[in-house]
Amino acid sequence: MRRRKQQAQLQSIGEVLFSVLKKRGMTSKLEENALLKLWPKAVGPQIASKTQPDSLRNGTLFVKTVSSVWVQQLHFIKEEIRGKLNELAGKPVIKEIRFLVGHTLVREKEAENISPAKKTILKKRDKEMIAECTEVLADRELAAVLKRVMQLEISRRRQRENERVR
Repeated sequence: MRRRKQQAQLQSIGEVLFSVLKKRGMTSKLEENALLKLWPKAVGPQIASKTQPDSLRNGTLFVKTVSSVWVQQLHFIKEEIRGKLNELAGKPVIKEIRFLVGHTLVREKEAENISPAKKTILKKRDKEMIAECTEVLADRELAAVLKRVMQLEISRRRQRENERVR
């Protein structure tokens, strides 16, 4: 049996995940997601509330809007938006922006009414167990990720239990 060479330093979970995704050829999707997250910062809250970046293909960013009027108005400032996005990204990623009708607005109160079952509140003992498991980790980034995963998993299981009872 061969022994593996021990690494001189520990790697953060982000570095490990990035290297795994890179090996599987998924880094372009990561970069796309990072770019799409820059949208609200690039366009501001008013435009961001009426639009949603959909996808990035071959340097073309496809953005869904609420109406044809918004498509028309955004067409006039698309070069400014493109420049701002490329500036925030730190490199010229976007060559073209295409606006399409198709984004639907969901008001906060409507969103709360859509999925009340999905918002399972964790019990006190769940929170204590999660805190106990994550506080021993020295890497705070890893602890935060693990905490989110545990919260989601417990909520998912509770939701399943509630569906079986009904």
